[in-house]
Amino acid sequence: MSPRPGRDQSAPMERLVRLIGALNQHPKGAPVHLLLRLVGEPDANDEARRRMLTRDLEQLNNLGYDIRNVADPGADGLYVMRARDNRLQIHLTPEQRGALLRAAIAAGLEGMSAHLGTGPATGSLPPPSTERLDLVQRATTRHCLVHFDYKGEPRAVHPVRVHSGPSGWYLSGREDLGDGPGIVKEFVVSRMSGVRLDAPGTADVVEAPPRPSLDPLTWLLDPPTAVTVEAPAEHRLLVENLLGDPSALTDKGDSVRMTYVVTNRAVFRWRVYELGTRVRVLGPDDVRREIQAELESFLVDTT
Repeated sequence: MSPRPGRDQSAPMERLVRLIGALNQHPKGAPVHLLLRLVGEPDANDEARRRMLTRDLEQLNNLGYDIRNVADPGADGLYVMRARDNRLQIHLTPEQRGALLRAAIAAGLEGMSAHLGTGPATGSLPPPSTERLDLVQRATTRHCLVHFDYKGEPRAVHPVRVHSGPSGWYLSGREDLGDGPGIVKEFVVSRMSGVRLDAPGTADVVEAPPRPSLDPLTWLLDPPTAVTVEAPAEHRLLVENLLGDPSALTDKGDSVRMTYVVTNRAVFRWRVYELGTRVRVLGPDDVRREIQAELESFLVDTT
């Protein structure tokens, strides 16, 4: 399912990163009014922010965090993040961990690496030589072919972008092999030596490979399955906010029927539960059976 042009796929993960940062900075409890400011659009009302905060905290708990409201009954929420387990490391692929780290760096939370098993809790990214980093950034913006030694070999690379990741700053670029176009590779800037640039315009303009989506609903954890849902027309916007853009849509006047290609069934079910009676899953039958079985498992036999 391709996102609509201009749709910000980084927003969900950046919200989670901001929440983790706030909870880390308030070990005795982050007040709910602080967390509410970190979620939702600037013009979102309080109720919409509370729904989004509830969903994001549930998502973090599902990923292995232990976040609890420790406020007294009737008092404003006070959220504490306690011991974590390693599910966050297990559920994310290396590409997704790198994407999460990039979101963390953008939010000023370099210590996020500790939560992904990629570095110490109090550490920061290994600082490359300022001169090296400046050179590769200049090569990227001015399309200069960049030369350097890496792992004992001379390299010539057509730069694509400079970004942060688990091992510090990276240069993404296509290595010039002389006998045809190569593939885009990642080079750790701090491991380069002898960096030098050719004149501006000497590098090819290389199309950057797509970054992994930061919305867990789009992660490829299950075989792609086309799932059809139906909702009243007045709830269409809410459904699309939670489930994304449908691959197919039929407007029936007072209702809309939408088809989604689902690759993460667990997250899809959680989003459907949040929508509640606003949406109805029409098929396929195996997805309906999964939802029914999971909902039945939530019931407690009080007899």
